[in-house]
Amino acid sequence: MYLKRVLAFITHHKVQISLVLIGLVSAILMLTIGFFRTLLILLFTVPGGAYGYLVDKLGFSKANEAIVEFFKGLKK
Repeated sequence: MYLKRVLAFITHHKVQISLVLIGLVSAILMLTIGFFRTLLILLFTVPGGAYGYLVDKLGFSKANEAIVEFFKGLKK
């Protein structure tokens, strides 16, 4: 019974929980390794996560095409 309530809470608040965890990890990183090293980690992690999301949704070839089209749109 308790496990069902916990799982229902997690599924209902999954975005809030994930953002809290991201904030917690960022705070721990900033306190332990410093601000600029944390920014460097984020600089590599965020685009990698975005690319992984595109590959999951579109596949490799369509993800690469979407990235090319995105940068072509910035050039205009």
